[in-house]
Amino acid sequence: MSEAMGTKEASELWGYSQATISEWCRNGMIEGADQDRKGSPWHIPKNAQCPKPIKERNK
Repeated sequence: MSEAMGTKEASELWGYSQATISEWCRNGMIEGADQDRKGSPWHIPKNAQCPKPIKERNK
């Protein structure tokens, strides 16, 4: 995978918590998301689609 982001970047981009993003990764809801071994950080493709509607955050 050439371009990847972590759960923090995905949470900021999609408007969901890091815990929610991690849960989606564990449940196979984010295509292409993987981790080196159990307990290591998730690698999410930068072009991955959010499995739920993206939330707008107030800035």
